[in-house]
Amino acid sequence: MFMRLFSIFFFVFGLLFVSFGQLNDDFSDGDFTSNPTWQGDDTEFIINTNNQLQLNAPSLTDTSFLSVETGILDFNSNVTWEFFVKLDLSPSNSNNFRFYLTSDNANLQGYLNGYFIRVGENGSTDKLKLYRQDGFSTSLLATGLNGAYGINPEFRVRVNRDINGNWEILSDSTGASNFIYEAGATDNIHTFSTFVGVWCKHTSSYNDNFYFDDILVSGNVINDNDAPMVQDAFVIGDNLIEIQYSEPVTSSAESITNYSLNFGNGNPLLVNLSSTGYELMFNNPFNANDTLVLDISNISDLSGNILNTTIDVVVPDTADYGDLLINEILFDPLSGGYDFVEIYNASSSAVDLFGYMLADYDDGIGNFKSIDQHFVLNPEGIAVFTEDSMAILNEYPSNDPNAFVQMDIPTFPNDSATVYILSPDSNIIDGFSYNDDMHFELINDPEGVSLEKINPNYTSNDPSNWHSAAESVGWATPGMTNSQVYNGSLGTEFFKVETEVFSPDSDGYQDVAVFSYYLNTSGMVGSVVIYDKNGRIIKRVLNNELLGAEGQLTWDGTNEQGNKASVGIYLVYFESFTANGEVYSQRSPITLKTRF
Repeated sequence: MFMRLFSIFFFVFGLLFVSFGQLNDDFSDGDFTSNPTWQGDDTEFIINTNNQLQLNAPSLTDTSFLSVETGILDFNSNVTWEFFVKLDLSPSNSNNFRFYLTSDNANLQGYLNGYFIRVGENGSTDKLKLYRQDGFSTSLLATGLNGAYGINPEFRVRVNRDINGNWEILSDSTGASNFIYEAGATDNIHTFSTFVGVWCKHTSSYNDNFYFDDILVSGNVINDNDAPMVQDAFVIGDNLIEIQYSEPVTSSAESITNYSLNFGNGNPLLVNLSSTGYELMFNNPFNANDTLVLDISNISDLSGNILNTTIDVVVPDTADYGDLLINEILFDPLSGGYDFVEIYNASSSAVDLFGYMLADYDDGIGNFKSIDQHFVLNPEGIAVFTEDSMAILNEYPSNDPNAFVQMDIPTFPNDSATVYILSPDSNIIDGFSYNDDMHFELINDPEGVSLEKINPNYTSNDPSNWHSAAESVGWATPGMTNSQVYNGSLGTEFFKVETEVFSPDSDGYQDVAVFSYYLNTSGMVGSVVIYDKNGRIIKRVLNNELLGAEGQLTWDGTNEQGNKASVGIYLVYFESFTANGEVYSQRSPITLKTRF
């Protein structure tokens, strides 16, 4: 057997301290409680006379595990695992083992993220299988070629992972070291690990028939000298706060004395470890829009680094109709691309989007897609929803990755549809009916071009408040201020040309003309017509339509034939009249220019 080695050689990698670490445990010293220290169900394992780690559990149907700390594995370099297994049984769904290659939790029976090798299925041609574990759920990534592990198998496994997340599984089904290829997979979902270990599922008849030896982990280890951070914190109930840390922490995070909240709450009544973080329950209910001040102290990570900090947590409010508005949509993506929907918080309160829904209309509102993660959207904040965030980020350079929520969204047709935002109680918050004719007429092919709202606070279902995203920003601005946004406040005059000079050249600067009106009488009908200097009609922007008490209109610089109007000065004629025949009108100039 190999001599036990646990050596570390240090070097500097960028701003992180990285070391080459090798864990090699052949159990030749006769114990597993020191150098290194295995933990878990330590009373259910022994070192036998052959210096092998052997299951020695009570005669019960149960699971037993041991894990050992490796340090933080550096997945920006190659990592290799090797281990020997002997099973004096025919593996099955009732008697099987897992070797955890990676885990972010020492408790291999608990909630964890990692990867493991398994042998054990019904039948006599058991194969090596690679799984990914997400919390409590598992996903099969690869199945070996060799079905030689069904009857009393004794074998050795080598697993290689490169920096791109490519996994290679090799084995010798005789237990020697003549490795042959078994399977491969590509997966880099989990890139944080501090533990490896063994896990045995056994019936009462096979409580001591699992053997392990020559466990090797070879790769770089990140030497953690930084305290954990609060990655996220949000209100999840009337008196509940959830805390998520940036890395695994010790049981110090479950001590009520390490937290204190303002508004007379003090320490929490209890702290529960959930599948996503730590839930803190306090005595007093929270009030919407309050800013909670939470003191956090003595939270230790697995390397002994201590966090002491104070954070603010805003208590969100619930959204009413018009509080959340659709602000941008890509419904006709490039070939192989993905749709996205962007919403804007037009209210004065923060809103947690968890449980809100996106939907579309097909003989009624349907195809509901629920937002399944907490995302607190502050006033004037933006959130982007798409099925593939990375694809959108790579396609559109004008983006804010912090605004993205990756989730299943309704499929939006390329020609026309209606998209809705609904509350957790299925109340409509906003709706927008789009069609491809709303794109700028001079864009020959709108594929891959988003529609942006011009005034984010204005109603969504006014076609004049939408325009194609500018070419200069890459045809979309997911998570960013819209390229066509009008930042000025609308006037309270009877009629006003808000943009006296505009240039419809898709450069993202004054691409549309914006008009506003403010009426003292309701129920008026109005028209807006653009004339050239010779008195010829160039464009009917509005033609005898019922007006609201106030609003805005836009002109994209095209004429009645859909061509770009010539550079020059034009007359904007606004006329409105009441049901009694009273007529009000105003003429205002506007200049159409070009950057050339």
